[in-house]
Amino acid sequence: MSVQTLFSMPRRALPAILSLGLLLLGTALPATSARADEAMSAHEALSRAGLSGMDLNLQIEKVLPAGASGVPNQGAIVKRYLPRGQWTSQGAGGTGHRVASGSYQLSHRGPNTLEDRSVEAGGQLHSTTSYSFDSALSGTWVQTLSNGNQVLSGHFTATPSQPSASQLLAPASNAGLHVALIIKSAVAPQLPPGVYPSAGLVLQTYAQDGTLTFQGFGPGNINSKGTYSYKRLSANTAVEETIQTSDSFTLPYTMVYTFKTPNSGSWYQNFYNGLIQFSGTFDTFPR
Repeated sequence: MSVQTLFSMPRRALPAILSLGLLLLGTALPATSARADEAMSAHEALSRAGLSGMDLNLQIEKVLPAGASGVPNQGAIVKRYLPRGQWTSQGAGGTGHRVASGSYQLSHRGPNTLEDRSVEAGGQLHSTTSYSFDSALSGTWVQTLSNGNQVLSGHFTATPSQPSASQLLAPASNAGLHVALIIKSAVAPQLPPGVYPSAGLVLQTYAQDGTLTFQGFGPGNINSKGTYSYKRLSANTAVEETIQTSDSFTLPYTMVYTFKTPNSGSWYQNFYNGLIQFSGTFDTFPR
């Protein structure tokens, strides 16, 4: 799932630079509903029912200050909301992730926003997380820590903590799969245009022994190989960590997969500690 990282660049240049039917939502929203109405309906339903029984899958896209210590700066966090105002969390992708638990209070903050104020077990770490819904089960999140001195943000999806078989979309492993990644966006403020791919397709093929190969199609996409690890975090979210090797570089990336069906969805990649941020859509099929 390291599609985006397949760019052709001189070695010396590199250092320089939920249609998931949750019961608590009740009847599905009409397909013709305006996005704002859908978001408001989701907010109202979730506010009434609370978040108990849900996993909030937090894709990490930005951390301030950059390189902040003690917090994850890539990958994803899954926060599980339990009965009686309790929560647990875990994450994957890069450093700073850990297992945690604590208590929370939920409140309304506008027509489509819920705010979670949490205290970690032991009372030492306080956080405030704002969920802004732009569809029934997805939107953007912003979390502040250390009295506002650290801020994490990105996109989120909501999934059931105890999914049925039909709701368990992310596979336990990607070994034995082809994953076709279509690049929809590539952001690299430190790099000049043209030295990395901004569109195209990468076909990633995963073996049982923890190796994979890349076939790139489109400008800047190249063939390469690598090693990977993969972890399913929730019903629809998985994180891959890969070392990609080409003729011109050997570099890491972290990929977050958000499954919308058992074999398709969206992906977000943090390549070489934020040097390039790729995103797009994917499809999987057996080798």
